[in-house]
Amino acid sequence: MAFPDERDRNLIRRAEQLENLANDLCEWLAEFNPKRRNADLLFVPEEDEFEALQLRRLASNLSTSSKVPVAAAVYGASQVGKSLFIGQVLKPHSEAYSPLGRDEQHGPPAYYKDLSFTADLNPQCGSNEATALVTRFTTKDRVAASVAPEYPVMVRALTRAEWLRVLARGFQVECKTPLQTWQPNQLEELFEKLARQHAAPQVDRQWRMDLLDAYSYMRTVDPRGFPAPEAVLNGLLSRYALSDDGCVAAAARLFWDDWPSLTALFSRIAGFLERIAIGEHAPGILSHWAGVRFLLDSQRAKVHERQTSKVFPRVDWADFHLTERNGWYVLDYRPGTGGGNEDLAMIQAGMLELVIPVLPHRLHDDWRKVIDQMDFIDIPGMRAVRAGIERGKRESAETLDEQMEIVKRGKVSYLFERYTDELQIQTLLLLSRFGNLEVKAQMKYHVEKWGRARYGETVWPNRVCDEIPALFIGLTGIDAEFRNHADYADSKLYDRRLGELVDTLGAVMNDFGGKGQPFTNVYPIRYPGTWDTNEAQRQASDPEKWVRARQAFLESEKVQRHVRFPDQRWDVAMRDDDGGLSLIAGGIRAVTTADAKQDELQRQIAEVRNRLLQLARGWVVDPDINVDREKRMAVARKILDWIREDENAVYPRVYALQESLATREGDEISVADCADLASRRLGDPLPRQLREFLHHWATVDVPRRWEAYTASHTDGSPWLEGGDLNTFARFLRDYLLTDEVFDELASRLEPVVKLRTRDEAARRRARRKYVRIIVNDFILNPGPSAAPLLAAGSAEESKEGGEGKEGGDDFERFGLMASFVARWARRLPEALARGAGQHVHIPPGNEQLAKILEPFES
Repeated sequence: MAFPDERDRNLIRRAEQLENLANDLCEWLAEFNPKRRNADLLFVPEEDEFEALQLRRLASNLSTSSKVPVAAAVYGASQVGKSLFIGQVLKPHSEAYSPLGRDEQHGPPAYYKDLSFTADLNPQCGSNEATALVTRFTTKDRVAASVAPEYPVMVRALTRAEWLRVLARGFQVECKTPLQTWQPNQLEELFEKLARQHAAPQVDRQWRMDLLDAYSYMRTVDPRGFPAPEAVLNGLLSRYALSDDGCVAAAARLFWDDWPSLTALFSRIAGFLERIAIGEHAPGILSHWAGVRFLLDSQRAKVHERQTSKVFPRVDWADFHLTERNGWYVLDYRPGTGGGNEDLAMIQAGMLELVIPVLPHRLHDDWRKVIDQMDFIDIPGMRAVRAGIERGKRESAETLDEQMEIVKRGKVSYLFERYTDELQIQTLLLLSRFGNLEVKAQMKYHVEKWGRARYGETVWPNRVCDEIPALFIGLTGIDAEFRNHADYADSKLYDRRLGELVDTLGAVMNDFGGKGQPFTNVYPIRYPGTWDTNEAQRQASDPEKWVRARQAFLESEKVQRHVRFPDQRWDVAMRDDDGGLSLIAGGIRAVTTADAKQDELQRQIAEVRNRLLQLARGWVVDPDINVDREKRMAVARKILDWIREDENAVYPRVYALQESLATREGDEISVADCADLASRRLGDPLPRQLREFLHHWATVDVPRRWEAYTASHTDGSPWLEGGDLNTFARFLRDYLLTDEVFDELASRLEPVVKLRTRDEAARRRARRKYVRIIVNDFILNPGPSAAPLLAAGSAEESKEGGEGKEGGDDFERFGLMASFVARWARRLPEALARGAGQHVHIPPGNEQLAKILEPFES
């Protein structure tokens, strides 16, 4: 079924609902959290606010992903024949009608019946490096209705956050590694300096999100260069309000070692992206068909001439003008007028994806069926050798060509990762040409990343059981290996050819689906009449060469190991009307389904929704304190009833709670070592660090550990729902943060944290060990003692909780767990209730937040 089907529509609705929720919550934070902070009434911690912003970005990505169909992608190093492959895919079924366009009922400039991808769109200027622009081939029903027919090509632009990622990634890949690594102290020094030079009256929230987003991304790809957690940068960005210039300076220092040329490039492209961000659609421009060749040309030629073109035999960049029309910026083509001076490099740098509409019914049947059910994406590839700097990494980027290469490399790395993470690439066709695997490390990294996203961390590659896997490998440049050689091809040629792939991809080729199981989804691909010969050319040359080549191919040991049905695949590749592509098209159709993407989208939408609601519900105050106290006591009773309902299950259930609630080795470091960070300006760090620790413990550590434990254990099931346990942890945190309990906890920790010994290592071990013991004691009691907790006005019992009968319950039936169950029965309900306090002050925005959450309350 063509995209979107009913399940797609449902996912789109849910993703849009999630994005709206995330946007509403973040707008609420922007309006009301400063007021709460000023009033000191239940203000949202910085960690929560940052997480909400991160979740909004993820919700936006999920919404974007839900609106595009699953796709197959062709990928490989430069000059492996991707453009020739696309040209073969887009060959028209009938020469009388082009398959390119949204609607053939429209005449020029919307639709040209003689328009050819090879002759009119794909540049042929001798470039050794492709423009880093993803090309998506799709159908008209998947293109926004607001796209004007006379400008059928849509070019999606980068956002400023994406542009930061691209430039940072390009610098990390292409340029000399800076000596600076960003530890917390170095970040503090940087922002103190920038605040003196570029102060602003208030924090720019959008800049803050963009810088945090880029920093978080770089931490994933370069953890050694960015060891400080995002929370550190988040706090600094909140503390030091920077102007636009200050934010640019921060980005330059963090992400490209303050190179002036790259800072100027960043500002220029950011200005262009701001200029074209008009209307309510996603940022981008529309283009005339004649502009595509320039957008794809990495050499940025001013004139393109093609004698074989029936539509655009000569196009001049001076005839193009970027103008605003009907809510879009359009790249308008005015032949023969001249006078255009648009900056092509700037446009190329700021663009993300070229969307070309295709009419499937004008394609050959093999590829018509492919485009009908999925998009087809051309992911730009790269090579390692660079003009002017043959080895090592760049130490400067003063010329435009140097800067553009940094941008291209950043785009290729970032875009592949993005499309993979969004599960847009369901099927991957990797093209390989002999002697063109310079980028082995990058190719291996990308294939591994795609495989883990497609199949799962624990499945790829050793447990993949698909008869036809979703990874296809195409061998191009077949004829070039023997065509002009005096000697005939022998089997060693193909042993070397496949051996290079084995060396590059390792376990993917040798242990696919099991130890010692070879990957066999490899295909020879030929482009008859271009790179490779057609039948007439072979007959006019030495046809025996191709007979011997076939024999050598079939005799190769590595071909026999890695190419399934090698005789069939060779023979189909030799056909002038095929070249081997029909087999690949059939395989792609068989393995590319939307189910995996839909399942993953459904899972992630549910996870982000639950996490957003969990966060936001903690910011709402129930105006009726008695109702709030009763709600907390009800949660405690639910926990206790679950523990006590089956004495045979009490051991694994109590153990599961202890495993999830107790802090583990390493968790306590921020509290135990906080005395080392003491400063006069910030005062005693212990209370602040302890509050942050308890908040992270309740909102991150406990939910994650409970989910992991219950997923891997069945003893003690049925388990509490994750939402119930998360609510319990949040209420327990509130109790531990009450003045009485928190002050007692801090007073017990203070002598441990401030312990002084000459042996630094011993001091550190002791502090961490005893901090963990004290904190766990307060969590599992819960509170500072084991004495029963009674509501105010009740008669207090001075004795410690025992193991006898109380409240009609015989605790002795729980055996060794009796003391734990009895203690919790006597303390837990009132402890959680005290987390609500004796009187509630309604913080600003409470009513508005409750209204946002109302549709999600069952």
